[in-house]
Amino acid sequence: MTIYNHFNGKNGLLEIIWTEGFSNLQRALTIESDDPPRDLFASALAYRTFALENRAHYTVMFVHHFEGFEPSVAATQLAVETFHVLVNHVQRCQTVGLFEGYSATNTAQMMWSACHGYVSLEITSVNFSSDFEATFRSLITGLLRGLGPSSTSPL
Repeated sequence: MTIYNHFNGKNGLLEIIWTEGFSNLQRALTIESDDPPRDLFASALAYRTFALENRAHYTVMFVHHFEGFEPSVAATQLAVETFHVLVNHVQRCQTVGLFEGYSATNTAQMMWSACHGYVSLEITSVNFSSDFEATFRSLITGLLRGLGPSSTSPL
């Protein structure tokens, strides 16, 4: 109870974990060189590393719904800003000809969803891959290739 009192209750503690997590994730995803596709790939790897090294934060941010906890407007804005780091990566890739015909926001959402899904399965021990990191790299590589120039074909 002492810790709850120090942080103004359970929701205050969860808010601190949430905002600290998104601040740290935002820093981890902020990678910029003169190679936008490499930066995007590196940010996907950084997402996985963050999740594995910060499981408690990641759980509060993405995995578990805590009854009665709603992040504040400022905390939610921080999550949006973190997502926009990924959107920026996609926009930079578009300047070098990748992801033609795709919305940067939608592409970033697909990337985030793929990373989140894989990492969530890994964290909750529902990942049966023989090599977690190699499989994750293959997933991201396949997604990036699949989002190459758009076509009218559904396949």
